Amino acid sequence: MMDFSKLIVDEYTPEYAKKIIQDLSPYPYLADILVIASSFAFGALLSLILFLLLRPALSHFYRRHCEMNPELQACISRMIISFVGCLPLVLVSYSVWCDGIHEWVAVLIIKPLWGIGIALLALTLTYAIKSFGLWYKQQRNAEQRPIDGLIRLTISFVWAAAIIIFISLMIEKSPVYLLSGLGAIAAVLLLLLQHTIQSFVASVEINVDHLVEIGDWIVMETEDFEDIDGIVTDISLHTVKVRNWDRTLVCLPISFMVSKPFVNYTAMEKGGGRRIQKAFLVDQRTIRFLSMKEVEILKGFDLLKDYLEGKQNEIDQYNSSRSGFNTRHLTNLGIFRIYAQRYLEQNPDIRADLTLFVRELTPTDSGVPLEIYCFTKEVNWIPFERVQSDITEHLLAVLPSFGLRVFQRSSDIHQEGRHQIDVVGGAFPFERLEKPVSLDNGTGSAERNP
Repeated sequence: MMDFSKLIVDEYTPEYAKKIIQDLSPYPYLADILVIASSFAFGALLSLILFLLLRPALSHFYRRHCEMNPELQACISRMIISFVGCLPLVLVSYSVWCDGIHEWVAVLIIKPLWGIGIALLALTLTYAIKSFGLWYKQQRNAEQRPIDGLIRLTISFVWAAAIIIFISLMIEKSPVYLLSGLGAIAAVLLLLLQHTIQSFVASVEINVDHLVEIGDWIVMETEDFEDIDGIVTDISLHTVKVRNWDRTLVCLPISFMVSKPFVNYTAMEKGGGRRIQKAFLVDQRTIRFLSMKEVEILKGFDLLKDYLEGKQNEIDQYNSSRSGFNTRHLTNLGIFRIYAQRYLEQNPDIRADLTLFVRELTPTDSGVPLEIYCFTKEVNWIPFERVQSDITEHLLAVLPSFGLRVFQRSSDIHQEGRHQIDVVGGAFPFERLEKPVSLDNGTGSAERNP
């Protein structure tokens, strides 16, 4: 112990200090209490000053980036209180090791002070993480990308680290030594927490790569239960909730979102275009060359007039020096394909700036598939189905005007008006439609040409 009597004879010692030392000389433990109390009081004063400085500074910082609601304000205040509360403990722990304090008193006080200090630091980090979470909730995409599970898991890691550091200080061993000695326990913990660890990794990957957000429409094929097709309603640390279109609710492990393939239709909705990909099976027996008379009739379609005139001139020039099987002719399926292409291009519900084409696929025993591929301006389900249905109905209705019909398994003979149509033997006679249908500005309404 330091001899306080030396301070009495020191010329630099103030008179009031000399008097206090003389009065406390018969009471050594009272001197210990006075040193500890004065250190704590001085630290508390500094903490109060620091709190008064930090609180408006942090409030101003948060106010610049988000709205200061009562919950966030309370969280910031608690974070500052926990942080400045460490200052008196630091001063007291420093003072108890001075030579004027009895050793057993220092040993009795120092370790509890360490425990309280570590707890206060852990609380500071906890409130800092919570305040970050409250700030994040006010951001634009917070509802679509929740991080509540990550916040809770990070806070758990903070307290786990605090406990490990506290134990290492109590036994006066390095935390690395403590962790190495807990190898077997760590293995058991990893086994027990493997799903939590997998969920945490999956949550980080989902948030970093923006794989899925709340409100996204996803489709996933699964082996264990029915296929998933619906809207994501919640994303937590362990599960993703999806409400299917039939109003059923499915809870998926969040690891499924990174381990199994799924389709996210949100990009389609944000892009402002939804795809139509549909094929008509055209009966192969109805595909044939068109006569000059039939070509002239088809010029009644406003969408085909300029094309047929230009194509007919090209074919006439080609055929001028050829005859018989070496000549070229227009086909009814080819003309219908051009008509369908132009009909889609001028349709006000179709995006002409995106991919748009009509093509023929490989013929099958059920006919020649004629596929339309385009994108609608409507992305919502019900309006999209309306547009798709209008296009399908119009193309099916106008198909007989080109001497074509779709393949359909039906009875061999049926009646149409006064004429008996042989479905197996061939198509509707092309000549029976004397005046073809023309389109009214591509709106889908059919009128007879005058």
